[in-house]
Amino acid sequence: RGELPLTAHPSFRLYWLALNTAYTHEFFLQTLVKRRILRQRTMLLLNQLLMAVSTLAAARVVGHVHLALAACSLLLNLAHRSRPFGEIANFLLVMALGAAVVERA
Repeated sequence: RGELPLTAHPSFRLYWLALNTAYTHEFFLQTLVKRRILRQRTMLLLNQLLMAVSTLAAARVVGHVHLALAACSLLLNLAHRSRPFGEIANFLLVMALGAAVVERA
């Protein structure tokens, strides 16, 4: 079709960068707070700023997401969050459903 795959779009790359930054940033800032290098209030303000940027990045990507599959993934993760290998089972199930949806399209 001539369209770029989602992962090649700059908006997706910004989203992925923000997601990974938020994940590692959280642990790094918590360490600074525990060592009393950074105040809790400052950490929370920095987290809010990063979450705002991440939300803006995610908003540009959400139009490319199959909402039914995303909702299924969310519900499975909430239902199986404490089970061993629950995340793997959820991932495999959503991947199988996604393959079925793509095949039907």
